[in-house]
This record gives sequence, structure tokens and C-alpha cells, in this order.
Amino acid sequence: MQSASLARAKIQTPRFRSGLIERSELERQLGEALASRRLVLLVAPAGYGKTAALSRQLQRLPAGCAVAWLTTDEDDDLQRLLAYLIEALEPLDPPWRLAPEALLERVDQGRLREAASALLNTLEATDTPDGGVLVLDDLHAVTDARVFEFLNQLLEGLPPNWTLVIASRVEPPLALGRWRARREVAEFDETALSFSRKEVQDLWRHATGEDDPEQADRLLERTQGWAAGLCLSLEASQKSANRAPMEARYNRRHLFDYLATEVLEDLPGELQEFLLRCSLLSELTVPRCEQISGNPRAAELLEELGRRRLFSSMLDSDELTLRLHDLFRDFLEERLRRLHPEEVPTLLRLAGQGEADPLRRTLTYLRAGAWQEAEQSLADGTAHMLADDRSAQIIRMIEQFPADIQARSPWLAYARGLCAWPRYQYATVRSSMEHAAAGFDALARHDDAQHARAMQALAMIFCGQMQAAKRLGQAIRSRPMDLETETLSEVIDFWYEGHHGPVDGPGNRLAKVVDLLTRGDSAELWFRCMALFNIFLGRPGVSAQLQRLLRGARAAAGEGHWSLHVMEAWVLLWQGRLAELGTVLQDIEEDSRWLGEPSGLRIRLATLKVLYQVARDDMDNLRATRDVIAAHASLLDRSSDMYLAVLGILVKACVALDDWTAVRTHLRSFQVEPGRENPCTQMLIHSFEAQLALHDGHLGEGLAMLRELVTKSSLLDSVYLDVTVRTQLALAELADGSPAAAWRALEPLIKQVTASGNVGQVLIVGLPVLTRLSLATWDGAASREGLAVLRQWAETARQFQAGAQEKPRSRAAQQDAGLSPRELEVLALLTAGLSNKLIARTLDLSPHTVKRHVARILDRLDLASRMQAANWYRTRFGG
Repeated sequence: MQSASLARAKIQTPRFRSGLIERSELERQLGEALASRRLVLLVAPAGYGKTAALSRQLQRLPAGCAVAWLTTDEDDDLQRLLAYLIEALEPLDPPWRLAPEALLERVDQGRLREAASALLNTLEATDTPDGGVLVLDDLHAVTDARVFEFLNQLLEGLPPNWTLVIASRVEPPLALGRWRARREVAEFDETALSFSRKEVQDLWRHATGEDDPEQADRLLERTQGWAAGLCLSLEASQKSANRAPMEARYNRRHLFDYLATEVLEDLPGELQEFLLRCSLLSELTVPRCEQISGNPRAAELLEELGRRRLFSSMLDSDELTLRLHDLFRDFLEERLRRLHPEEVPTLLRLAGQGEADPLRRTLTYLRAGAWQEAEQSLADGTAHMLADDRSAQIIRMIEQFPADIQARSPWLAYARGLCAWPRYQYATVRSSMEHAAAGFDALARHDDAQHARAMQALAMIFCGQMQAAKRLGQAIRSRPMDLETETLSEVIDFWYEGHHGPVDGPGNRLAKVVDLLTRGDSAELWFRCMALFNIFLGRPGVSAQLQRLLRGARAAAGEGHWSLHVMEAWVLLWQGRLAELGTVLQDIEEDSRWLGEPSGLRIRLATLKVLYQVARDDMDNLRATRDVIAAHASLLDRSSDMYLAVLGILVKACVALDDWTAVRTHLRSFQVEPGRENPCTQMLIHSFEAQLALHDGHLGEGLAMLRELVTKSSLLDSVYLDVTVRTQLALAELADGSPAAAWRALEPLIKQVTASGNVGQVLIVGLPVLTRLSLATWDGAASREGLAVLRQWAETARQFQAGAQEKPRSRAAQQDAGLSPRELEVLALLTAGLSNKLIARTLDLSPHTVKRHVARILDRLDLASRMQAANWYRTRFGG
């Protein structure tokens, strides 16, 4: 989630110009309510000064009181509202224990209670010596029912030092009976917000410079203390006190007529036209107002607007920024649509052009009915949003286009396909990209069509349509390719050659992929290309190229993305560095909790843990991981190879656990459908069937199957295929009384591992297998050197066996409590009082990465807040 992309104006407390009169009684009551109640409600029709009263009182809170303000609008669903609220809390450096983007993912999945609980835990742990206030202004604009369900959850668990404040024209649909009975709700309606006689007299004196109780009383009688009516009357002229319509408070038409005759028409013509056109902007800045109004005097006109105090508030910003009161803005926009309806679509297009946030820009174009611009805006922002893991927001924007445009738009189809890719929904990717390619062809957009075809071909590979994917890949290469298409074409060939050969094909292709990615600057493309490359780790050169890929991806996108840690774990596993792998797996486990346990990460983590636990002969934990894998497999799209890959890991876990009943059960599901091409998976299935035959005592059948498999297992090796076939064949040949044949099966593996040094690929067959091979009677068939290697493998496996004696932790390790050097650096700066942003700047990290480090620090120290962490650091290291 990119903070910079959010509309900063929505999360700033409005600052009104000087000149507001004292309203001591209202402010006293409001101040007491903010300090003591769970919920403060300001509910009154438009123009009663809800925002002004609240803003003024918030400025008077103690310096240690935290305030997070959000002005809502009609575009805010729960996902957007929560994203803005998270951003509004950022200046407080809340100690998130769950990644903010994971809260949004939970909302997208309908898990509102979990999202609310995570936010509440964060609020409770935030250091706020004098409490905190969450403000939702203009909540009447929100129509998403989930918002109110979420707010009910928030109220239920709100920490006692926090207060929720809601300002709305209508009472929000919340379950407040219990809180009212407990006197935990303070309510300010139009009666409480109306100006008193004394306040109207003070207002008249301030506006006119003279005391006139009679005129003030007449004004009060006509307006009944309605703030907007008072301001309108005084702004227009003194005589307006006799004409301000009381019914305007309740009748939108009367109010708008009054605004037209008593306010707008009294302004200079230039300012009138300027305001009408700028009413389409949520916030008014000089550049944006110049763009939409076409008036080069925008700066002077904004200053004039501020001087007149015409229903506007000023926002804290490096540049002059005003926000119109929504009552006034609604009036101006309605008048604009009535007087100049032909201009509105063009003006909205101009407003969209000046909007930096892709989400708001696209929504503005949608309001204009500017479908092509909206499509292009979404297309331009998709890569950036995907790099931030915001695919759910992309899908929601797509669904706001008219159905016929969704059906025919190549841009929307392409964006939908890209969102499906990291979720392993390959059938959706295939159909979406096929649709996109045809649409781009019709528009003569060659490069876009090529991108879509390349993604279509990749999805076809994972749907078992490899020959068709190969033909499509060749067609792509026959046409001009830009850098992205060329990169994706190499990825296509990586996968095809991985499944068909040559044996060194994947390593060579991956080298080209890394070269091409290095020439580009797209972090999203790095992550799109790198998924699941570990499948062919056993092929020549792949391990080395994966390490290059890791270095390049970190340089392009930083340390933050979980897929980098997963890929690093695979490299460590392959190299046999199990102690380091254990630490990385712990980090990934923490990453998973931090990110809300996204399904893609949970699957990849469980797969790694199966192989790690087999290598360490950790059967107790393997049983638990096996159950996790089984649960994940049932949720996967069965049309994709990911389902088969996960089933393969599940069966391997069952074999290691000696649970042959489960092996039989899962093998019935673990089948390649007719017409589906997947040579590697087909061989893996046969390897499990051979092991089952051997277990059942059918030695001849098992031998025949393994002898057939070993002829191709090196060529089509995928993770643990070749090592499984060769070690099982060696054991079967020994059982058949043929040690020479057993050694012929094993010797190529010994030579290959000795040359590469990647001992991890044999450790994952398990300690029992390696022990049997090292203790077997070879009758001179094994070479002395080879036998020594076998014994070393078994000894290495025993050293890593779960429960083996661990070295005592050093004094230094005990002092740092398992924190990494980087985490200690972050903690030192945190203790010195630096905010997350300053820590990020000091250490040249992203603020997101700093938040992640703070969460890990609190997890590993079992602490709740930044203050507690700082105290821990001072106790051990001073300062």
C-alpha cells in the first residue's frame, strides 16, 4: 500500500480561518465528551457547523492526544475507508502486528471481525499518553453497509483510551442501544449545535462591528440558530437577516435557491464561474484549479475565496489547499450541471488528468463516462498497484465499468488476468489474456497484444496445454518483441524445456531471463516472472541463476516481498544449509502472520516445510504440516498444475510418514487428466506408484517401473524426482541381489552432487533412506570414494536430525534475544525517538520495511508497544 498515492486532503483535520466566535458551552460539552465517551455523535442537517465545531475542539486537546481524521465521500467503500484510516494513523507510528495491506485483504475476503480485531489491537498498543480520537466526518455520504458492520465491531472492542467520533447529516445505522444504556455515547443534534441568543449577538457584533440586539434577535428568529443560515445572511448583507429561509435547513431546493440569490450572484462573475467549474474537485489547489477552470488567476481567486470565508476550510499543505463545505460544493455542482451540462464531462476529464492517485483518477473518469480514459488510467496504474499487492482494488474498479465495456475491453481483460496470475488461477489468466490479445489486435496495439499472448501461453503451460503454448510462443517470437515480451518468451521456453528437455534448457533460459529483467525497471515484472522457478532447481545452472535472480529482484524492489524470502529458502535447502534455512523459515512464518497468511504464501511455506522436516527426520511436525497441505490442496483450482504440485508434496509427506493408506487415497486424486500434458508430474506419479508397489512386496513390478523412470529422470528432473527415483531404484536393486545395478543407479547422483556441492537435494530423501544406503552390503560394487560420500550424506542428515544436541547460545546471542543486526539498528533509532519515516531515511529503507522490522521486534521480544521495546533496549544496551 503506497502512502503517497492516497489523497492526503481526506485525512487532514480542516483548519478554519480566524474569526470564529467562542462557543464556550458547546466546546465544554464537546471537550468532556471527547475525553470520556466511547462514541461521540454529531448528527444534524447540512450547515450546522459540525465540522467547524469538531475541528476547533480537536485543536484544544492535550499535546499527547492522538487524532486521526478522515473525511468520507460517496466513493468510499469499506476497503477505501479503511485504507485512508490506516494512512491517517501513520503519523502515530502504530505498532502494526499485521500488515496494513493484510487488513484490506481480510476485508476483501469478508473477514470483517478479524480486520477490526487487528486494528483494535494496534490502537491499544499505540503510544498515546493522553488517549486518541478517531474522526469520521461526513459519514452520511457512505453507502456501503459493510462500513457500519465494521464500525459496530470497532465500537465493541474500542480501547478505553480511544474515542470514535462520527459527524453525519443522518444517524448512522449502528447498534447503539447498549452503549446508550451505559451512557457511553455523547450525542449532539441540531438543538445542541444551534447558536444561542448570546452567540448570535456575539456573531453579529463580530461581523458588523456594532451591538444591535434587535437585529441579532431577528436573525436568530429567522435562522433558529442554524449556522449556515447565519453565515449566509451575514455574508450577503445585513438586510438578509429578514430573508434567510428557515425551511432551507430541511429543503434542499430552498437552500440551493437561497445560496444562488444571496451568495453566488453577489460574487464577481469571474469568481462565480471559477467556483462552478472547480466544484468538481475534492480539494482546491492552484495547479488543479488552473487546469479545470482555464483561469490563470487561480491563485488570486483561491485567496479571495479564503478571505470571504465562503464555506471553505484550509488544509495543512506545502501549497495553498482549500476544501469546500460539501453543502456548498453540492450546490455548485448542481448549478454547474444545470447551467453548463455540456461542459461537465470535459471538466471531469480535466479533473481526472490532474489526479495523481490511479484509483481516484480512474473513478473520476468513470463519473465522466470517459470509458477509454478510465481504461487507460487503470492500465497505467495496474503494474504499480500489483507491485503493492493491491489486486483486490483493481478488480473492484473493473467491476464499476458498464457490463458491455467489461465484456469487450482488452485493457480490463488484461488487468483481470494479471490479478489472477499470483493467485494461481491459470484458467482465468488464459481466457482473460486470449480476450485481451484479440482486442489489442483489433486496435492495432501490437506490443500490448504481444504481452497478452505471452501471458496466455504461460497460463496454458500451467493448464497442461504445453504443445499449444509452444506454438503460441513461436508465433510471438516471429513478430517484433519489446523487452517485456522478450522476457516473457524466455520464461515460456524455460517452462517448456523444463518439461521436455534439454536437461540444461531451464538453466540457460533462466540466465537470459535475468539478463533481460536487469535491463528493465519493472519490479512487478520481476515478481511476475519468478514464481515457482524452484521446481527445476536440480537442473544444471538453475541454482546459480536463482541466486542472480534474487540479487536482481532485491536491487529492483527492495527486501520487502515475501517471494524473495521463499526463493532464498529454496536455495538454502538445495545447498544443504539447513541451520540457516530454519532461521529463514521462521522469518517466512513471521512474514505470513504479518501479511495475514495469504493463501499463496501459506502453500509455498508448507511445501518448503515438508522437505525441511523430511530432511531433519522431524516426523512430529511433518504430520501437522501434512494436514496443512491437505487443507490447502482442497482449495486450489484443479485446472492448474499448482494443484498437482501440492498433491505431489502431500504424497511425499505421507511416504515419509510411512502412511501408506493415505498414499493410496491421495494417489487416486493425483492423476493427470486425459489430454493434459505434464511429463514431469506424470513421472512423479509413477515414482510414487513404484514405491507403493515396493512397500506392498511387489519387487518385480516396482523395479520395472523404476528402471523405466531412471532413463528420463535426469532429463526431466523436478525438485525431488531424480533423487527419489535413483535412491529407490538402488534400494530395490539391492533387495533384488544386484548391488552392481544399484550402484549404477546411484553413481550419477553421487557425481552430480559432489560436483555441485548441493547436498540438500539428497537430504530431502530422508535419513532412513540415506542410512540404509550407507550401511548396505555392496560386495565391492561401490567405489571407496563413492561409499565415503554416501556415509557423509547420512552423517550430515543425522547432524540436522530434529532433537539433535543444539549448541548453547552465546552470551551475545542471549543479549540480543534473536534480533538481527538490522533489527537492532531499527530498535536503537526507535529508542532514540525517531519516527518510522526518519528511521527509513536514516537506514535507506522503505517505511513499509521499517514497519515490518518493528513488528518482528515486538513479536520476538513478546512486547506490545514501541515504548516497551525502547525500555527493553535501554535496559540491555543503555542509552
